[in-house]
Amino acid sequence: MKKAVYVISHTHWDREWYLTFEVFRQRMVRLLDKLVADMKRNRTFEFFHLDGQTIILEDYEEVGGQIEELLELVKEGRVQVGPWYVLPDEFLVSGEALIRNYLMSKRLAEKFDIPLLNVAYLPDMFGHSAYTPTILRGLGMEWAIVWRGVGRESLPIFKWKSPHGDAVNAYHLIDGYSNGAHFGKDREGFKEVLLTTGHRLLRLYGDTPPLMLNGTDHEIPFENVPEILEEISGKEIHFVHSNLKTFVAGLPEPEEILEGELRSPKKEHVLKGVLSSRISAKLLNFETEILYQHYVEPLMALACLEGKDVPLEQLWYGWKLILRSQPHDSICGCSRDEVHETVINRLKRALHHGIALSAGLMTEIAGEYLSDFGLLVFNPLEKEKERFFEAIVMLPEGDWVLEGEGVAFSHFEKVADAPKDIPRERWAKFLVYPSTSRIFDLNLCVYKCLARVKLPSFGLCNFKIKRRANATKEETRTFHTPFRILSNGTLGFSWYGKNHENIGYLKDVEDAGDEYNHSHLSREEFDSLKCEVDFEEILSTAYLKTIRARFNMELPKSLDRMNGIRSNKKLKMPVEIDYTFFNGEPRVDIRMKVNNVVKDHRLSIVFPIGNFSSCLTDGYFGVIRRERENFTADLTSWAELPENIYPLFSFVAFPTERILVVTRGLHELHLTTEGFEITLLRSVEWLSRGDLVTRRGYAGPMIHTPNAQESGIHEFTLSLVLLKEGTLHEIYEIAREILLPPLAFQGEYSIKNDMTIPFRVEKGIVSAFKPFEKGNGIILRVFEPSGGKPEVKFDVPVTEVNLAEDPITDSSRTRSVRSWLLSI
Repeated sequence: MKKAVYVISHTHWDREWYLTFEVFRQRMVRLLDKLVADMKRNRTFEFFHLDGQTIILEDYEEVGGQIEELLELVKEGRVQVGPWYVLPDEFLVSGEALIRNYLMSKRLAEKFDIPLLNVAYLPDMFGHSAYTPTILRGLGMEWAIVWRGVGRESLPIFKWKSPHGDAVNAYHLIDGYSNGAHFGKDREGFKEVLLTTGHRLLRLYGDTPPLMLNGTDHEIPFENVPEILEEISGKEIHFVHSNLKTFVAGLPEPEEILEGELRSPKKEHVLKGVLSSRISAKLLNFETEILYQHYVEPLMALACLEGKDVPLEQLWYGWKLILRSQPHDSICGCSRDEVHETVINRLKRALHHGIALSAGLMTEIAGEYLSDFGLLVFNPLEKEKERFFEAIVMLPEGDWVLEGEGVAFSHFEKVADAPKDIPRERWAKFLVYPSTSRIFDLNLCVYKCLARVKLPSFGLCNFKIKRRANATKEETRTFHTPFRILSNGTLGFSWYGKNHENIGYLKDVEDAGDEYNHSHLSREEFDSLKCEVDFEEILSTAYLKTIRARFNMELPKSLDRMNGIRSNKKLKMPVEIDYTFFNGEPRVDIRMKVNNVVKDHRLSIVFPIGNFSSCLTDGYFGVIRRERENFTADLTSWAELPENIYPLFSFVAFPTERILVVTRGLHELHLTTEGFEITLLRSVEWLSRGDLVTRRGYAGPMIHTPNAQESGIHEFTLSLVLLKEGTLHEIYEIAREILLPPLAFQGEYSIKNDMTIPFRVEKGIVSAFKPFEKGNGIILRVFEPSGGKPEVKFDVPVTEVNLAEDPITDSSRTRSVRSWLLSI
């Protein structure tokens, strides 16, 4: 009986990787010029898949490509594009960033008046996030195309469920997205590839229709593929040239269910080390996502509520800079040095743009600028709460206090030897003041303002800065904290009957790997437990105290690969840690500055809490349970060695032990017999190598990347919190309190602090509060991290919508994530 093998012609387009974007774009222009010419000349060449990302159209148009001819092919259905703007990594970006990725693609489709493919094409992500099915379903997609991380060659299709039960159908590219590539062969050689692959796919897929992807990385397609397929079709196999939309429509409903993350390294690489390579990009990406998602967008929503016109194009300008940095070769740090420099540049621009945009929105809402003697403060949380924040201000010499309704505490600390610069808190004045002559005044002193104030839900309030009255003094009271600093610069504490010591020591191991994976040679370890530490109290107030610990770690200069050991020559790596304790709160903030002067190593912060049953890390819309595994089976055939290394986004919690650690841009978690570690940085010197003991073969070309050593000064921020109950509600409330501090700009404005928002969240957590994409209105999205149904009370008419901001349907409804369009 003749069986069909479906063939889709495509190219996989890494926008920047082992060469820079501009070099790759020149090849893309040649590819698209040829594709357009071939498809116009040959009507039998019916279908081409443009890798699921619409940014290719934007890049092509920008340099004068034949965009109208290409768009005509898209409108005819011969070239399929989307649904994504770019193909992103799934573990290093937020769920909201993945949604913005789709919305940006949708904006481009509307601009070009073209259809988007409604199949979730995810061909080369380094594994898949547990809550990706929730997003795909919420965007109205029924099928996903996946490759890495499934781990089973015998599973061609399955139903993929998130931990909360949202499901999509998944087609498994068992042998990847390049199984029908010509790889530069001539016509006869290409025929042989197609026939051999076709027979293999029929064996692998059984009764499930097999899919052959005719293309690979940056491959320019054969013009006459349909003709070749007709020639090689015979009694056993009929090769059908097709497209993804048609192909998935003919697939059967899957029976088997897979739940959660797809991250098995058994069958193909999942490249775990990208969670911590080129850490500088990860730190910046995290801050930009937080800024746009929790500050810029909510401020735009507030401006909409006040009847202001909002600069939506400016919002998307910033998001595009972020999204263009999130393909895996970009944000994962597995690229050449020039690409990393470009990523850093884009993210810094996005950060500065977002802060300035926030300042402009806050001043637009706040009204007339009156003087320097005030702070304009925005609360990005959905609940009224007393909140702590810091701000740098420039004032005349004096003893200053913050005044206004809701001020519980304030302290102004003069900054000694302050850098000659314009702090971001003065950017608001820079935007609104008629002259720039008084923005930077050498006669002013620089102060750090520390304050605790009561702020309403998504509130924007103005507080006055005044000289302290002669008769008043700053409050003093007994300081209580469960933490103590040990002589070696680590922390100790007792909690729920357990005594913990040496919490937060540093551990350093060799890294003989590459940008994709850590590897080892001698397994020699160094730590900070016996370092000589100098201490200094740098801040002491009634509400908080900061102690600075300084020490040097003596570490090998680099690897000695010839002898399989770390270098005998040692260098001193300076480390500076600021521990900030909060009076009456079981919380300590850890700000660490490391001058990375050595090479070929991995540096981690260690929390030796002993044995634990399991822990929780955060995903897009809920948590993922992690357990330490014992890998005792024969692993020699695995593509990559399995390890107890897991992604986290912003926290790891141990509910039984009542311990929570909140991070900012540190995404690599190691579970060990001692407790757990969080990677601070990896220093390597090669894009890819072929001699790792943790991975079979190369993951990319062997290109020298000396800047991947990440030499120089790095700053890391974590918070350690001791939980009282260990519930999900407590974990998320504390994590968000830490991650989303109030945003302040210097200035007194005419605002009356009487703004209110037209909703109250009764159950759940706000994930998005943003302008509606299609006109007047506001989008509110709330998720319930335990999997329940979010509950919100509204004071204005609302319509429930899906994640694509379209009217909700049964097929796009998600269980624990709900979105509403508020009419204004």
